[in-house]
Amino acid sequence: MKHFGIIALSVALLATSCVKTEVLPASREISFQTASYATKAGITGTTFPTTETFSAYAWADGTIGAYFMDNETISYSGGEWKPSSVYYWPKNTTVDFFCYYPTNMPGIAVDKDVITYTNFDVQASPLDIMYSDKAVGFTDNVDDIEDDAASGYTGVPIIFRHALSKICLNAVLVYNHKEEADGTVTDWEVTLNSARIGGIFQRGNCTLNLASSPSTGLVGWEKPQDANGNYVWSVSDSTTFTTGNYLASALTMSPGVMVNLVPEIFVLPQTLDNHQFVALNMTIKTKRNGVDFLSETFDVVANLYVPELTAWQMNHVITYQLNVSPTTSNGKGGNPGDPTDPSNPVDPTDPDLTDAIITFDPAIDGWDAVDVVAKINI
Repeated sequence: MKHFGIIALSVALLATSCVKTEVLPASREISFQTASYATKAGITGTTFPTTETFSAYAWADGTIGAYFMDNETISYSGGEWKPSSVYYWPKNTTVDFFCYYPTNMPGIAVDKDVITYTNFDVQASPLDIMYSDKAVGFTDNVDDIEDDAASGYTGVPIIFRHALSKICLNAVLVYNHKEEADGTVTDWEVTLNSARIGGIFQRGNCTLNLASSPSTGLVGWEKPQDANGNYVWSVSDSTTFTTGNYLASALTMSPGVMVNLVPEIFVLPQTLDNHQFVALNMTIKTKRNGVDFLSETFDVVANLYVPELTAWQMNHVITYQLNVSPTTSNGKGGNPGDPTDPSNPVDPTDPDLTDAIITFDPAIDGWDAVDVVAKINI
C-alpha cells in the first residue's frame, strides 16, 4: 500500500509591538529508498548493501543548468541513503530521478529520456551493472515507499534492474555401469580434468529509451532487442574471450551427482550462434568384468546455443546442465534418462546402449584408393 506523510509546517510566533504570525515551509533533505527486492543477482542478497554506493541524476523545472543532481554519489549514513552533498526539495516543482550502479562507471551517458552504455568490455570490467527505473514527478511527501517490502528506509524509491546476464555450467554423469544378458559387466570411471568457456562476445553497446509514462510514479526503460525479440546488447566488435580452466583439480564424477564446472559469471547479453562454446578435457577409464580395459583422455567441445535458448538476455541468470555419458549412442537406442528429471528416471544398471555397441560389417572390395572420413561419437 502506498502511504504519504503529512507536510510539516514550522510556525514561529514572533511577539512584537504588533503581533505577527510567520509560516515557514520546512526544508526537507532529499534521501533515497532502495527497494528490498531490487537486486536478484550479482550484489549479494536481495537488498542493496549499505556498504556500497550508487550514483544519481535528477531533473527539475527551473534548474539553472541541465541537472538538478549531476552524477551525485549516494551512500548510506545515519539510517538513510543520501547524496554526498545536501539537496533540499523544491517548494513548488516536482523532481525526476535516475540512479545507476556501480558509482561513476565509465562508458555510461545519462539524459532525461535515454541511457546509453558505449563499448563496455565485460571481461575487462566484470561488474554487476544496474540501472534504476526512473522516478518521475516526486515531491517531499515521499515517506513510506511503494515497494511493499517494509525495508525501514524512507526517501525516493529506487528499483534497480540488471543490465547484463549471468551464466553458470553444471554437469551430471548419467550412468557408469552396464550389465549384459550374457553376464558381461562394463564400468566406466569418468574424470573431468578441465572446463573452460569461450567464443563469448565481450564488448557491446546498449541504449535504453524511457517508456511512455504517467506524470508521476516509477517508469521503466525500453530495452534493445534482436531480430527474435530477445533483450540483448549490440556487439560493438568481434572481440571474444576464452577463459582458463575453472576446475581447481581433476574431478571424478558419480552418477546423478551434479557438479559445478563454471560458477556464475557476468556476460554481455548476446544472441547465441556458433561462437559460444564450453570445452571439457575428460578421461574415461573402462573396466570389463572388474578388470581395467581401456583409458582415454580427450577434448569435448559443445556449443552453448541450443534450440530452447537462442540468447542470453538482460537481467537473466542462465544455468546449463551438461549430461555426460561415457558411451554415446546415435539416438536410436532409447533414452537413458535424466538424473535431474523425476519424470524421466535413469536406471543406473541398464542404460540402453544398443546402438552404441560395436558391430561389424564385413565386405570385400578392390584396391581402389578411397577417401576415409572418421566419425566419432563421444
